Amino acid sequence: MRQITHKPIVDFHKGIQVAHKQLNGFYRFNWNEINGKFRSGIATPALLLESHSAALNTNSNNTATFNGRSISFLLLDFTGKADSYDKQDQVLDALENVTIDIASYLKKLNGDRNSWLFGKFDTSSFSYEKVGPIFDNMYGWNVLYTLKNHEDLTFSPEKWAF
Repeated sequence: MRQITHKPIVDFHKGIQVAHKQLNGFYRFNWNEINGKFRSGIATPALLLESHSAALNTNSNNTATFNGRSISFLLLDFTGKADSYDKQDQVLDALENVTIDIASYLKKLNGDRNSWLFGKFDTSSFSYEKVGPIFDNMYGWNVLYTLKNHEDLTFSPEKWAF
């Protein structure tokens, strides 16, 4: 069984939301929903996780394959009225601090031999971009980073019916 797949990634990010004292909601979404309204019943500030993308790469002598999973999530909160720049600044500042908290948590786990993320997070892959207004005057950050691990591509004929 592969260690890093969709479900462990989703569960991990749910855990981040639960553990961080400033995040009050977790939400799964896709980009088609951005044009609509934010679903009711989600507490904010919220972590909104999109499904990851991935790319396989080999090392220079073709002896190992690595799978780079590109993670993307939003940290969002309401700002009230559309022209409430003070509230926008407050939300962006608070959520930028949460963003950096998450980066520091990922870095900590990357160095922990007992963590499933040991050696898999490249700090230089971490970036974030301002988003907003989206939904109902929500602002925040789109956080992007990559988890990279060795991917065993040994063919298993028992999984096939040729």
